Order: sequence, then structure tokens, then C-alpha cells
Amino acid sequence: MKFSKAKLFPLVIKLGDFFKEAFDQYAVLRGSGIEPDADMLAAFIQIQLQDWNPKLSGKELLDDETREACARFVGGIAFNLAK
Repeated sequence: MKFSKAKLFPLVIKLGDFFKEAFDQYAVLRGSGIEPDADMLAAFIQIQLQDWNPKLSGKELLDDETREACARFVGGIAFNLAK
């Protein structure tokens, strides 16, 4: 099987949207007096990921464990950028 990096562009763009949502959530929480942490943002993103079912070459990419890891990855990076 040959792998094309170009097929990842839609996935990367969507992940960018999730990063922005996490970053925005950080700002909302801080604005309301709550000191967010990476786990809080990951939980928020995991909810956002529930309905996202990306596929690559017809194969589903996210099982429950991978979706949870993705949420932690996105939440952690957004937290590290925001703090």
C-alpha cells in the first residue's frame, strides 16, 4: 500500500479547527474565573470529537482509544500554547 501525505490535508485542517476550539475554550474558562488544565480541555475536545469519523482510503481512523488520545493530544497542545 502506498501512502500519500496529501490525503492527510483534510484531517490536519479539521484537527486545526479542534485546536482552535480548545484554545477558545481555554479563554472562556479563564474569563469566567476558572483556571483550566490540559485534562479539562481534553474532556471538552473529546465531546467535540464524538461525531467526527474521519476516514483515509475508506478506513475509519478513530476507535474509542484513539479518539481519547487525540483529544488529549489536542487539549494538551492547546493548553501549552495558551498558558
